[in-house]
Amino acid sequence: DDILFWYYDMNVNADARSNPLFPTDWLVDDKPVNLSKVDDYTLRIESPKPLGRILSVLCAGTVAYPKHALSKLLPKYNPAATYETFRDSTSRAQLLYKPGIPTLSAWMPTDWLRGQRIVYERNPYYWKVDSVGNQLPYADRLVFNIIQDTQVILLKFINGEIDLFGRYSQINMFPTLKAEERGGKFTIHLGGPVPVSTLRINFDTPKISLRKAIRDKRVRVALSHGLNREEMNEIVFHGLLEPGCFTFSPTSKYYSERASKMYASYDPDLAQSLLDEAGYRDSDGDGLREFADGSVFALTIDVVPGVGVDICQLIAEHWSTIGVKVNLNIGLRDIIWPRRAEGENDILWWWTYPEDARLDQAQWGIMGTNAPVWHRNASSEGPPWLHEATRLIMDSNVTLDTVLVDQNMTKVRDLFTENAPILTPGYAYHVWGASTRLGNVPEENTSINGYLGWSRPIFHEQIYIR
Repeated sequence: DDILFWYYDMNVNADARSNPLFPTDWLVDDKPVNLSKVDDYTLRIESPKPLGRILSVLCAGTVAYPKHALSKLLPKYNPAATYETFRDSTSRAQLLYKPGIPTLSAWMPTDWLRGQRIVYERNPYYWKVDSVGNQLPYADRLVFNIIQDTQVILLKFINGEIDLFGRYSQINMFPTLKAEERGGKFTIHLGGPVPVSTLRINFDTPKISLRKAIRDKRVRVALSHGLNREEMNEIVFHGLLEPGCFTFSPTSKYYSERASKMYASYDPDLAQSLLDEAGYRDSDGDGLREFADGSVFALTIDVVPGVGVDICQLIAEHWSTIGVKVNLNIGLRDIIWPRRAEGENDILWWWTYPEDARLDQAQWGIMGTNAPVWHRNASSEGPPWLHEATRLIMDSNVTLDTVLVDQNMTKVRDLFTENAPILTPGYAYHVWGASTRLGNVPEENTSINGYLGWSRPIFHEQIYIR
C-alpha cells in the first residue's frame, strides 16, 4: 500500500490505456493484472498471460511513485480531489521537475524556474555504489539552463559554459566542433549510426487523392528510389551518413544489410516507371505528374528550422526529377507537432524513429483505435502487413521465449522494410561532446528515443569533475 504504480505500456489493452491510474485497471485479454504486497520488501504480480516485457517496464525510472505524496490528489483516497487535478499535477513535467516528490533517482529536483532553469541535487539515499563502495552520484548538482537557440547552445559549449552537448547538436555543427576540439576544452564523440531525417508519411492525410497515392506501395518505393542519398551524404552529412532505406539500423541486433539496401539505390528511371505503373503520369508535359482528378501530384513536408530544412530542400529537388512537386511547411515544433497530432499533415520530417518495435509500440503497430500516429485509421483500414506486424509485436509481449521474440522482431523488420511506410536517407552518426574536465564519460552513446535518447543513457551519477 506504500506505492502507486504508474502504467507504462505493460501489455494492457486500449481500455486500460485510457485510464492508467491503478493496478486494478491493468488488463490482459480483459482480465486484471493483480498486484499484491507480500511483505515490506516483496511485490507479487500475477497475470493471465506471461508479461514478457515486465523486467523492462519495472526497470524504468517512472514506473512507481510514493503513495503518501500523491494519494491526496486522487478521488479514490481523497473525496475532495478530482481526476482533472490529478492529471494536471502529475504531468510528465510536474513529476520530473517539481521539487518535493520523493524519488528513487540519483537526482532530485530542487529548483524549477519554468522556461529558464532546472536544478537537481544528489539524492543522499540513492541505492547505487561504485566498485569500492562509495555511494553514487559523485557530483553534487546538475544544472539545466533552457536555451531556445541551438546555435547559442553550440557557442556556450565551445566556450566551456556547458559540460555536455548532444541533445540539440546537429550534423552541420560537426566541422565547427572538430575544429574547436583542438583547443582542449572538450572532446567530440560520434554515436550511432541510427535512422535520421525520417520522413513520416501520413497514411490518413486529409488530401484524398494523395492519401490514395501514398497508400500504394509502388508510390512509396518510387519515392525511396527517388532520393539521392549519396548527394545528401556529401552536402549535408559531411560523409557521416550510411545510405539505406527504412529498417532496423546497424546499431540494432536485428539489423540486416540486405534489408537496408532494399530500396536505397538512387534510380530515378525505376522510380518513374513505378509511378507510371501506379497510374500517375505527366499528361500535359509540364514535368509534373497528375492525380486521377487532373490536379498536380503535390505533397507538403512539415519540417522544423535547422538542418532538416537543408535536407528537405534536397528532397524537393530529387522528387521534382521524378515528377512529384514538394512544398515545404517550415515551422517551430509547437506548430508542426500539433498538425501531426491532429493528422493534418502529409509528411513530417523528424530526426529519428524509434529503433525497437517493442519499446515504442504505438509507433510500430495498431495498439489502439488511433495508433500508430502515421495511420490512425489502421484498425479499420490498415493493410494486412501492418495487422500482421501488430500481431507479432503483441505475441512478443506475452512470451518469455527470447528466441521467439527474436524471430518475431525479424519478421516485423522485414514487413516494414518491404512495405516502406517511412522513408529515410539512411543512418547517420550523432555528434555529441563532453568537457575534458569530466571523468567517466562513456565513449559511445545512443540518440534513439526508444533507448531514452541522448543524453539519458549517459549515467550522470558515474560522472565526476576532475
